[in-house]
Amino acid sequence: MQPLSAPPKADPAPSKWDYRLQRLWLTPLFRALVRTGIPSFSFVFLFTWYINDPARIATIVDTWDSAVRAVQDRPEFMVSLLRIEGASGQLQEDIQEVLPVDLPLSQFALDIDALRQKLEQLDPVERAEVRIKPGGVLLLKVTERTPAVAWLHEGSVTVLDPTGHHVARLDDIQRAGALPLISGEGADAAVGEALALYEAALPVADRIVGLTRMGNRRWDVILTDGQRILLPETAPAAALDRALALHAAKDVLSRDVRVVDLRLADRPTLRLSQPARSELKRLQDLERLSYQEDQ
Repeated sequence: MQPLSAPPKADPAPSKWDYRLQRLWLTPLFRALVRTGIPSFSFVFLFTWYINDPARIATIVDTWDSAVRAVQDRPEFMVSLLRIEGASGQLQEDIQEVLPVDLPLSQFALDIDALRQKLEQLDPVERAEVRIKPGGVLLLKVTERTPAVAWLHEGSVTVLDPTGHHVARLDDIQRAGALPLISGEGADAAVGEALALYEAALPVADRIVGLTRMGNRRWDVILTDGQRILLPETAPAAALDRALALHAAKDVLSRDVRVVDLRLADRPTLRLSQPARSELKRLQDLERLSYQEDQ
């Protein structure tokens, strides 16, 4: 018998193709392409193919919107009550009329900044604060402007605050109450100066009717019985103080004087009424006649 031969040993060396593949795998660019590039490209390709259909896109959008609404419309996110603080009754009615809010409404549908800006556009509102309180309460906290003067112009009456901002429009001057009165073109731009003149005129406050802006440059003080104090463009309060000092010393405003002209600081002028001028002329004639007789 012939002895059995041992099986041939396998060659441990890789084949040529195995070697090439192993060498290629050791290349960083190839590894990145296989691990990242091909999966990413496949995902983008499949995703593009899937959504390249209007019906699928509409379904995705509708599903997303339904999910968002389901969360936003939950009871804990709903605003069902409106509360207004710091506003008068009339202003509360105006706010409810102009405010674009129809409750109940999800707080996600409320634009707080837009609501605040809408409130501050109302003439009587100086500042506004808008926030949502626990319990679904929309709180509107407003600070009203302080009425300072009533401005008569173009046949209407407008209430202004100390800065000259419009507060309200009145249909009757009687509704202005005890507010100081101003009139004339450009008077709304000089409310601060008008208030300073009213303060300076406190000694004759019971006689003052109002202030009139002349030529958008200066003020006339209107008193009862048609008397006027004409003030200069510069330092009108100081000029008014001089007029009141003259009145305190000589009781000028209690006499038959129609106009006290202080437009020229170094030459104040008094203008008498027509009867007073006639009487003055008569007295001057008598004095002249008496002088001539003495001569």
